[in-house]
Amino acid sequence: MSTVVSRLRKRYKPVAVKLLFVAESPPESTIDEEVRFFYNPHVERWDHMYRAVMKAVFADFEYRLGEKGTWLRLFREQGYYMIDAVDSPVNRCSPSERRLRIEAAREKKLHEIAKLISPTTPIILIKKNVFSAFHGPLREAGYNVIHESFLPFPSHSHQTRFVTACRDCLRKQQRGK
Repeated sequence: MSTVVSRLRKRYKPVAVKLLFVAESPPESTIDEEVRFFYNPHVERWDHMYRAVMKAVFADFEYRLGEKGTWLRLFREQGYYMIDAVDSPVNRCSPSERRLRIEAAREKKLHEIAKLISPTTPIILIKKNVFSAFHGPLREAGYNVIHESFLPFPSHSHQTRFVTACRDCLRKQQRGK
């Protein structure tokens, strides 16, 4: 994982993770741009994941340019944390290459998850390929994946579907407490 991505993720890691999101990977960034990443407060353009997750988690979220750092701090303070199934970008890979890279990273990522959370901590898996690779192994290991079907990546026409499904997961989890 790049040192920039690692440093940004650590900056927003909560003291205690109360809900873990597992996404696919950080997006690829070109050399001449600042790192595109969920946890980069300075890059907001084209950040579908950030906008959709914040909208799902915070009922009062309204996207405004320049406020990403504030919302990321609130996300951290509430105990939410997001990691990636693969620590290097796969968004330019073919679907089969993505699947192979996710499967290759799975054991290492399961160990990382075990260090981050307890088995009772709720987990939300984002994207069909992440759900396919992690749902079974996490459940078999006794972890609390709080949904039975995949949540789509929140881009193109899937933002509303993602936000609705994520909010349903969060409500279900709250009722279960």
